[in-house]
Amino acid sequence: MGLMQIKHAMRMLSLGQLRKLDEWLHELIRKAEEADRVEKPPSRKQTVAEQTLENKTYRLESIRCGKENCKCSRGKLHGPYWYSYTRVKDKVTSQYIGKRLPKGIKKRLESQNKM
Repeated sequence: MGLMQIKHAMRMLSLGQLRKLDEWLHELIRKAEEADRVEKPPSRKQTVAEQTLENKTYRLESIRCGKENCKCSRGKLHGPYWYSYTRVKDKVTSQYIGKRLPKGIKKRLESQNKM
């Protein structure tokens, strides 16, 4: 049933039925808003910096490992670490680089940014 059909059907209701419907709708909206407020788990990665060179994107990311008793579960993330991202057709692949970018890539990114 579409919204237009629901609106048409509601015009046929008595005042008492409309009040009951109004009460039910307010409760439904309240529950939906409450569900939206439930805290969503924080993102596993937080991007600190991002640069693109040719067909690769280099991101400096702080990460959450997911271990229950780890410092990152309390907010102090690991890293930051460099990753490279490449798109091949519709798939994005990532590769861990480490704490520092290789010198060759770092120089190329710096010279690109000067332009």
